[in-house]
Amino acid sequence: MDWLLSLIIFVVLVVIVWWALSRQADSEVNVGHHHQADESARDDLTKIEGIGPKVQSLLNDAGVTTFSILAGTAPERLDEVLNAAGSIYKAMEKKSWPTQAALAAEGKWDELQRLQEELIGGK
Repeated sequence: MDWLLSLIIFVVLVVIVWWALSRQADSEVNVGHHHQADESARDDLTKIEGIGPKVQSLLNDAGVTTFSILAGTAPERLDEVLNAAGSIYKAMEKKSWPTQAALAAEGKWDELQRLQEELIGGK
């Protein structure tokens, strides 16, 4: 009778370990898919006048990854992100970035191009 109880306990433990490992594997798969979705959802912010690859990287690191997010980002927040990266970024003119980003987010590429033709270095 003791061997039967031991066998039942052993089977229960095996099932619990198997269940825990399968949940861990599932969560790792979901995290991987989520990361891929985030990467594919990023917009090319360098299409905005005044944003180059380095600034895009800084913005992405701060969570500004799409035109829609940039369009809704307060100028003060843009200042915080760029000022934290060093003095070289403090003088950047970023007033027009949210307006440009809003046009890009809405797919108004002709209007964006007209606006950018009027801008000089993002001003």
